[in-house]
Amino acid sequence: MPKPSRIEVSAAQVKILSDPTRLRILTMLFERESTVTGLAKELGLTPATVHHHVNILKESGLIEPTRQEIHGNLVEKYYKMPAKDIETAGAWGELRDVDKVAYRLAVFALLKGIINDAMKAIQERGTVEWEAGRLSFYRIPWRRETLLEVEAIFEEARQKLERLEVKEASPEGEVLAILTTLPA
Repeated sequence: MPKPSRIEVSAAQVKILSDPTRLRILTMLFERESTVTGLAKELGLTPATVHHHVNILKESGLIEPTRQEIHGNLVEKYYKMPAKDIETAGAWGELRDVDKVAYRLAVFALLKGIINDAMKAIQERGTVEWEAGRLSFYRIPWRRETLLEVEAIFEEARQKLERLEVKEASPEGEVLAILTTLPA
């Protein structure tokens, strides 16, 4: 039987999601399945802490185990989200104001964590990569002739992208390409 593409969550589940670590785990499992060890490494937390949060998410039905692998005497369980869309609107009316505030703060903390991770990746590698795409940054010394050269590169890229744009539409959707210069 196919899995649902959307989960309508209860007020109790929204309260469970009112923790930034659990929201971050959920977003990571949205992108791909992972183990407690893998999640802990990416989050910079201890496996025990992540295991605690994973158990809460699993017991609430927000994530599910998919498979397990044995590495020596260690059994690694993989987890994933059973659906790619979580709908909280139905439960929103059942929540107390304090729970609504906690959920919103958790979402802001999640976004802050994602931005911090992206900034760290940019500083270390000059690029941020997600399953959905990649964002690359290049720091170029400011000189008029350099700016003109960058503009020429952008013009060439724009022309190539326009040729791709004219081709037949894809059933998989579209990709957004952004060319920009920003002051550093």
